[in-house]
Amino acid sequence: MPSITQFDNSTCADVEKDVAGTPKAVYGWARVRGWVVSGRRDSRGDVRYRRIALNGLTSLGAKVGTLAITVIVSPMAYRYLGAEKFGLWMTMTSFVLFTTFADLGIGNGLTVRIAEASGREDQRYASKQVSCAFFLLSGIGLLFALIASSSYHLVNWSRFYGLSGDSMGRTAGVCTLILMLCTAMNMPLGVVPRLQLGYQRGFIPDLWNGLANLLVLAGSILVIVGKGSLPALVLVFGGMPVLTTLCNFITEFTVKNPSLRPRIKLFDISNGMHLAGLGFLFLVQQCFGLVYYASDNLVIARTMGAESVAKYAIVQRLFSLGLITQYMVMPLWPAIGEAQSRGDYAWAARATRNAIVGGTLFSVALAGFLLVVSRPVILLWFKVDLGPIDLLRIGFASWVVIAGFIATMNALLNQPEVMRRHLLYFGSGSLVSLALKIVFGKHGSLAGVVWGTVLAFSVIYAVPSTRLAMRFFSHERSKL
Repeated sequence: MPSITQFDNSTCADVEKDVAGTPKAVYGWARVRGWVVSGRRDSRGDVRYRRIALNGLTSLGAKVGTLAITVIVSPMAYRYLGAEKFGLWMTMTSFVLFTTFADLGIGNGLTVRIAEASGREDQRYASKQVSCAFFLLSGIGLLFALIASSSYHLVNWSRFYGLSGDSMGRTAGVCTLILMLCTAMNMPLGVVPRLQLGYQRGFIPDLWNGLANLLVLAGSILVIVGKGSLPALVLVFGGMPVLTTLCNFITEFTVKNPSLRPRIKLFDISNGMHLAGLGFLFLVQQCFGLVYYASDNLVIARTMGAESVAKYAIVQRLFSLGLITQYMVMPLWPAIGEAQSRGDYAWAARATRNAIVGGTLFSVALAGFLLVVSRPVILLWFKVDLGPIDLLRIGFASWVVIAGFIATMNALLNQPEVMRRHLLYFGSGSLVSLALKIVFGKHGSLAGVVWGTVLAFSVIYAVPSTRLAMRFFSHERSKL
């Protein structure tokens, strides 16, 4: 694998130099799509499209691996754990997603700064940003671990998760602590995938994620077959990704790019404050994102009980296949940032139009397919017959389209100049969706919980965010 300087500071004069290490099948696929034109010197836009193609395919492959684990492990866990423990597992996973904001958005801020460094071909600037992010996240991770450990005995976990007994509450507390400690350990290590994503080399962490998926699959089967405890199962799901990220960290900074290794002498308070300021915007976005995406199971648990979560989660698991759209559009984010850094707004405008139209059409087709196959697949998967198509599954099909659109907008508008305006629309949709979920949940409507998200974002978010994206990358950007 070439160094970052070789890979990212190319002049685009030599296709083979820029795509060194790229699988030939992916390169050929990009050529067929028209993103690589044989017989001429490639433009910077061609290079961006190739990277988007490669990173999108590997990201999709990583997601497929995760879904394969879900398909294999979820029914096994459901039968082994029972409805209440399985519902607890789903709820607990949703709760831990809320802890991802604990890095204060610094990881996402690093990706933006690395994309800028790539556009300016400034590796020294990238080195400073990596060091600042690493030491900031190390301190935050340590503080988070201390808070999680000290608060373990202060929370009534039975009441928090809506469980039936104290024994289940103690189990839930142990599992939550395990996941929170894994989150804390992963914070400083997370600079590596953020660095690689910023340089449009997201396929590298995707490959490591693939290895993590294999380890999670093997470990989960061993725990279930060996009749292990729920905490052991949670440790497998939380610990294996930390292990593979550590391996990625060591490989990147000792073998591939030791010049970018975090160094305390490169830590600068001023750079750190600027990175933290940018990270705060992403922190706000993460909080709003978790409200709209991860609050469903928590709302249901508090209003209808953990067993209702199990029924909802079964359908949710299937339709989560629709989230592959966000993995396909994610590589647009650093590509857009790098194009903006170079002033290539024409390319950014074309990419924006293509992403909005293509992403929406793909999400609609995928949602329709999932709606049609939902009953037989869940009957085969969980041995549960959902009956004819109902409002719950129609709601989830609509949610697939909305979630794909939101992912596209996030990839396009995660740029410092326009992010505050986007957050206004995104935050309004998230808060209204939460209010609707609570109202529907208190009235005992499972379908209403997912429809709360669909209605809120369709009415409040869709049109304003589309207009913002199109104007930002056009001649009207000066009017924003």
